[in-house]
Amino acid sequence: MRRILGAAAIGCGIFFSAWAGSDVLPDSGPLGANTMQRLLLLDAQRLGSRIVAVGDRGYIVASDDRGATWHRAKAPAAPMLTGIDFLDSQHGIAVGHDSVILLTADGGENWTLQFSAPKEQRPLLDVRMIDKDFAIAVGAYGAYYESHDGGKTWAARKIIADDKHLNCILDLGEGRMMIFGEAGTILTTVDGGKTWTPQQSPYKGSLFNALVAADGAVVAFGMRGNIYRSADHGKTWQQVDNASSATLIGGEKLPDNSLVLTGAAGTALVSRDDGKSFQPIETQGTRTLTKPIAGSDATILLMGEGGSREATLAPRK
Repeated sequence: MRRILGAAAIGCGIFFSAWAGSDVLPDSGPLGANTMQRLLLLDAQRLGSRIVAVGDRGYIVASDDRGATWHRAKAPAAPMLTGIDFLDSQHGIAVGHDSVILLTADGGENWTLQFSAPKEQRPLLDVRMIDKDFAIAVGAYGAYYESHDGGKTWAARKIIADDKHLNCILDLGEGRMMIFGEAGTILTTVDGGKTWTPQQSPYKGSLFNALVAADGAVVAFGMRGNIYRSADHGKTWQQVDNASSATLIGGEKLPDNSLVLTGAAGTALVSRDDGKSFQPIETQGTRTLTKPIAGSDATILLMGEGGSREATLAPRK
């Protein structure tokens, strides 16, 4: 895995500084602004006005006012959590190191441990709830797990010949999905995950994440600021101009269909044309940003080193 910052590994292969204080979070309850600034948050999802985020030391935090205030959810002790996904406003899954998989049925307030495999030493990096029964988790060294009972039990499968890291899953709908990973790995399925087929990649470096634009195009991004766009489900790709070479880690499609990408060195980019072009967002900092989330009005919340902070999006022209 590549070493970029600090000493604690994020699932996608980038390293960050760990919890900056010697104290620990309370088991549950409100979190002050100073405490939030010491957190490393790696992924988050917005559920209406509610946001649930996961990160270092197995911490899960939630906000019911779009990031103005935060509290800690009740969850069992766990290592670093790297990914989270909700099927609806109540049912969600979180994954992380030691192949840990946690489940919630109350909007992220309470979590239970469903699976872990620490002896395998394969961090899980992303999870996707396809429907109320079917879920997929992927991770380091080719890790791939499926659940057919809503996340209660999990079974491993081998879907690639080597052990490259699988960084993210993208659900295109109607049984189509894509997985992006290390060294340009791209896998596709058209039968709901029954079979996975390797695809020609436009890039030999790692792709850490991807989004589906409003027009159906797939926008994939990763190492050294590389961004690629496909209008045909990955058959062909076009590189998107990006003046920054900072690695891109997280992304989000906002309610107005804007695409926001975030990454190393405080980098944040926004696209108003379905990923055909991107412009920088001023973030007032250089700490790594792992996930953007829609905030209040014309703001976005930038998760990562230092917890969560707001940035303002320029109005559409």
